[in-house]
Amino acid sequence: MKTQTDSAKLTQEQLARALGTTTRTLREWLKRDDYPAGASVEDLIAWRDAAGLGKIKDGSINGLKAELMRRDIALRDLKLQRERAEVVERETVREMLRLLGTKLDLLLRLKLEVELGPRVAGKSAAEANVEGALILDEIREVVNANLARFEADAIKATVAEE
Repeated sequence: MKTQTDSAKLTQEQLARALGTTTRTLREWLKRDDYPAGASVEDLIAWRDAAGLGKIKDGSINGLKAELMRRDIALRDLKLQRERAEVVERETVREMLRLLGTKLDLLLRLKLEVELGPRVAGKSAAEANVEGALILDEIREVVNANLARFEADAIKATVAEE
């Protein structure tokens, strides 16, 4: 279609087609106080988009019902994900991370401040490195066990909230 500089040169049918709507919907838009009369088609499209109009293609009750059904389906999909334990509540995750951080801090203090000195006393640098690696393995084991337990607890907490 040839670009018009003034939408007034078009019939309502032509303008509605250019705006991607129906003549009925266009007539409703024409009644709005903020309708930019005499604007170019491009400006009307920008106005339509800025006003959030034209999102339902036909503007009819059936179009509105279809949009509502799409939103309901999306909401049900989210609820199903939650029921399947695919989604964990944000507060549950925060609490578990806070607890894990506290436990990790205590574990590091125990291993590095209390156990490290006696375990490397009188040993060569190579033997101290071996002891350090053993301590690191112990820390990893504890952290991984806690993460596995937290995952199970998160699933239980999510299911219990429903």
